[in-house]
Amino acid sequence: MALIGFLGAGLGSPPPTALMVTALADARRSVAARLQFNQPTSEWLAEETRAGGIRENAAVPAVMEMGSRRQPIADAYQLRHPDRIRELTGLLAVLKQA
Repeated sequence: MALIGFLGAGLGSPPPTALMVTALADARRSVAARLQFNQPTSEWLAEETRAGGIRENAAVPAVMEMGSRRQPIADAYQLRHPDRIRELTGLLAVLKQA
């Protein structure tokens, strides 16, 4: 539920579950492809963040799942969206368990 809450955070109304699943799957594939070819994810994440909405909300956990840059990404997201701290905290709790 924390991931679903995060994916829908800041959107006018929660998007359909299928759209959230698709956005997260696309983001995870993009991250995996970049990692496979030793490309940084930072530029891609910056582009997705500029796009905002579901793309940003899917890209952030996809990169955070790697673990190594989790806290800096969480800190940047919190600065950009201080109104979403509850959703971010829930997501971090889930990622720490994984």
